[in-house]
Amino acid sequence: MRYAPLLLPVLFAAALAFLLQHFLGSLAWAGLLAVITWPLHQLLLRRGWPPLASATTLLVALLVSFVGPSILLFNALTNELAGLERLLTNLNLTGVAAPAWLYRLPLIAEPAVKWWNEHLAVPGGLRTLIQSGLGDFMPQLTGAARIWGSTILANALYLFLTLLTLFVLYLHGPAVVRYVDGAGERLLPAHYPRLRAILPLSVRGTALGLCSIAVLEGVVLGIAYAIAGAPAPALLGVITGYLALIPGGAPLSFTMVSLLLLGQGHAGAALGLFSWGAVELFMVDKFIRPKLIGKRVNLPFLAVLFGLLGGVSTMGVIGLFVGPFMMAVLFAWLRDSRDAAPQPAPAAEKLERIG
Repeated sequence: MRYAPLLLPVLFAAALAFLLQHFLGSLAWAGLLAVITWPLHQLLLRRGWPPLASATTLLVALLVSFVGPSILLFNALTNELAGLERLLTNLNLTGVAAPAWLYRLPLIAEPAVKWWNEHLAVPGGLRTLIQSGLGDFMPQLTGAARIWGSTILANALYLFLTLLTLFVLYLHGPAVVRYVDGAGERLLPAHYPRLRAILPLSVRGTALGLCSIAVLEGVVLGIAYAIAGAPAPALLGVITGYLALIPGGAPLSFTMVSLLLLGQGHAGAALGLFSWGAVELFMVDKFIRPKLIGKRVNLPFLAVLFGLLGGVSTMGVIGLFVGPFMMAVLFAWLRDSRDAAPQPAPAAEKLERIG
């Protein structure tokens, strides 16, 4: 019956989590962003900024940092799509001659060249082929567009709720901290002080590691893009840096650039860029990132690595913060138990007791 007083709060917390299950992600991200940026908010307040001005400034800065790259990417894609449209229009007017490598294909060279000459080498053939292909895939594209539209609207709502919650936390953060501290000290009097100390260190350490690695990968891969001869290497480096914040974003970025170079006929540059990106990603993800994240909470390399991998595979992006935090709590308990364990008596004392 020792844990009977905790039964009702635990049941209530489970019911509340079930009620808010679709919005727990927004609340969690708002809390994480508040913990990460709270020192900046406190700095602005100490310099005489009103709480409303500080909250608004930080919110706008976060929004610009997230939305700005999307606008740059959309603008770059718009320009590229316009160039692709012009290229396809010119090819449709003149027809596309069969490439030389098609004649050298074993076994299927003759039927492949015949199909190419009938459908692509004639003027207007490319347009006919595209229209027929779109006609076959139009039902699937329509269904996918509906799913994407609903997903975009849902994510926009979650983003709005995250920013609104973050704004409220900036304005009423001290009161929220008092309520949380009071509840934690009542429910977990023995463990809450340690959890309270570990959480901000773990979250800010993870954020520092992620942002530092994103900047590093953006710069290093941007230079690699320039050396390989990729178009707009600075823009691609910025996009890679932002994508590196997401698990799998950096490999997707340098893989797409490698395929772009391969499509332009630069096979050696594409292979070199992909190989360098794979090596650099392995070094960063397996050694540098865990070292940066574990430094603040004194975590060993393997603990951070498994915390990151386990968190991402189980909870997605937010698991990048949850995994290292749980590992930090585990090692704090292990160190406490080691320090509290009775130390063995020295050999001299043992001999005296035996004598």
